[in-house]
Amino acid sequence: MFTLTRWFAPLAVLLIAAPLWAQAEGQADLDKAVDLKLSAESVDDLEKVITLSESALEKGLPPEDQAFAKQLLTSVLYQRAQTIAAGIFERQPPAAQWKELRDKALADANRALKVDPTLGEMQLLKSRLLMLPDGDKEEAKKALDAAIENLKEDDQQLSRAIMMSATLETDPKLQVEKLSKAIKTDPDNVDALKLRGVLYLQQEDFEKASADLKQVMDKNPNDVAVLQAYADTLAGMKKFDEAIALLDKTVAEHPGSPVGYLLRARLKVLAEDSEGAIQDLDQVLAFIPRSIPALMMRARLYIDLDRPADAEKDLDRILGIEANLPDAIILRSVVLTQQGKFDQAIKDLESLLQRDPNNESILIQIGMIYNSDNQPRKAIQIFDTVLKKSPDSWQALSGRSNAQLSIGAQKEAIEGYEQALKLHADDDHILNNLAWVLATSPDDSLRNGERSLELAKKACDLTNYEAPHILSTLAAAYAETGNFDEAKKWAQKAVDKGTDEDIIGHLKEELASYEAKKPWREKQETTEKDPNGAMPPALEEKPVKKMKEDSIDPDADKQAGE
Repeated sequence: MFTLTRWFAPLAVLLIAAPLWAQAEGQADLDKAVDLKLSAESVDDLEKVITLSESALEKGLPPEDQAFAKQLLTSVLYQRAQTIAAGIFERQPPAAQWKELRDKALADANRALKVDPTLGEMQLLKSRLLMLPDGDKEEAKKALDAAIENLKEDDQQLSRAIMMSATLETDPKLQVEKLSKAIKTDPDNVDALKLRGVLYLQQEDFEKASADLKQVMDKNPNDVAVLQAYADTLAGMKKFDEAIALLDKTVAEHPGSPVGYLLRARLKVLAEDSEGAIQDLDQVLAFIPRSIPALMMRARLYIDLDRPADAEKDLDRILGIEANLPDAIILRSVVLTQQGKFDQAIKDLESLLQRDPNNESILIQIGMIYNSDNQPRKAIQIFDTVLKKSPDSWQALSGRSNAQLSIGAQKEAIEGYEQALKLHADDDHILNNLAWVLATSPDDSLRNGERSLELAKKACDLTNYEAPHILSTLAAAYAETGNFDEAKKWAQKAVDKGTDEDIIGHLKEELASYEAKKPWREKQETTEKDPNGAMPPALEEKPVKKMKEDSIDPDADKQAGE
């Protein structure tokens, strides 16, 4: 007899058994994954665990085992991503193939987050990978936001995520706010404390910087970066003795290390103790004879001390170590110019132009050297080249005006200075040169005593009334306005502050003119040097005290790289 029950019962068994069989099949893969995880010793072993875990989930598992399998899968993906990322974050320097490592670690992170998007630690690792060079800052920010949302039960990791999000901000105020929140979340987050201290230092909030960095130093006394930042903070507070004492202690505790000497040299530079800084750099170079930073710093100090020959030796040593280092080549051109070795200086700069033909800073430096070398018309050609491409280059406008003064083109020079001043109002050289020609030009139509006086006073303010050639300009401006008492007063101060005998002799001539109630008149007409390098026998050597003939900038190596 046919009955429904007779046929339904076996069918029901089959329907029930089918998923159970699948679950059992998935369970076998999960068990293998667990066993292999316990004995895993390599990244390849972890890959097998990942494959088995994914297979178990695909084949089917009971609900409670599904949750376990997902947890196992994501934890192993995180473990492998961390292991791979260690080749980037924990190696110094990072592995050469770090970009490939990043891609592999990111792939694991994304696989894990596809299984469980709430994994805060994985979001944090993902954000670190995305913040590396050539990464995706927007995606990193999204990952950090997710990490912050999902790490609320882990103060240490949450603090780290907040700290990292601060580094993506561009507003210093927001950076401080986030770092403060990170520190409040985990007071032991030394990295956040360090970052906030450095940020305060950059903002010149020295008191707050000092408080943060002192805490970090107490916890990590051997952190050289913090030691340097803290010493700079003390220097910013003008506590040079305290800062040097701190570094004296470091040097005494680590006499065989050059680090303390180098940091102390930097601090002595800030304290304007050039000789002391050189002594410390001598020690650094005794430890590391090929230290380019130490040689470069010492060369700059030699320039400050008017020892260009010694600076040249250090720069030659640097270029013997690294022949094509632009900073050293540019700085050597400065010291060669100071020694009158103009052809060599130009040769140095032209070697850089071959690599970077459009570098305007280098072109301007070459123009200035040509003017110093009594080739003002050649200098004008170079400045014109720059101004065709960059008509608002105040350096080129000023340099061309200097060269125009050298050939007596005073009207053109005044026009150029006025243009340059509109673009760069607080340059004491431009102010001084313009004030000088307005006060001393033999051409009645060009002189303007009141304007000259205004400009000369501003130039004096900018140089704290310490530069003798600018005090001389102030005297000339007063003389042009008919105030010879003030003219004599400032001319005498210029003489008193002068150091070069030739210049002092020229300043005394100006003073004598004012004592005779005669304003000073001057128009330069430099005899052009032969382009092949020969000097005409009739060339008149005059001490130049007004024009920025000596304007080859010791910091030109920094500007050229900008």
